[in-house]
Amino acid sequence: MKIAGQKFNFNFGENAVYQLHFKDEKHLDVTVIKDFSYPAGTLNHFEIQMTEIRPDVYMIAWIEPDTKNTVTHIDDFEKHIAYTNITDVGSKQFYNLKGTIEPLP
Repeated sequence: MKIAGQKFNFNFGENAVYQLHFKDEKHLDVTVIKDFSYPAGTLNHFEIQMTEIRPDVYMIAWIEPDTKNTVTHIDDFEKHIAYTNITDVGSKQFYNLKGTIEPLP
């Protein structure tokens, strides 16, 4: 599956829903739909590293420029499952989440 140019909703729970737009293989726009910390509609732009693990499964990683938080996803676009690991530098917390991927038109 070609994900560059595509949009998806990633749902990691009640207050953790995001729209990811893979602009190309190196750029990602993330729009907050629901989040504990950021208001809905917040848009972030990230430079990403994307590695294909097998067809339709990718490891995608980035550093959030403002916070220096690190985010690493393992996304299975065939089974619509997302795994993410987030290091929150400010709070010194580490989050490990599993969610769903919904392709958007």
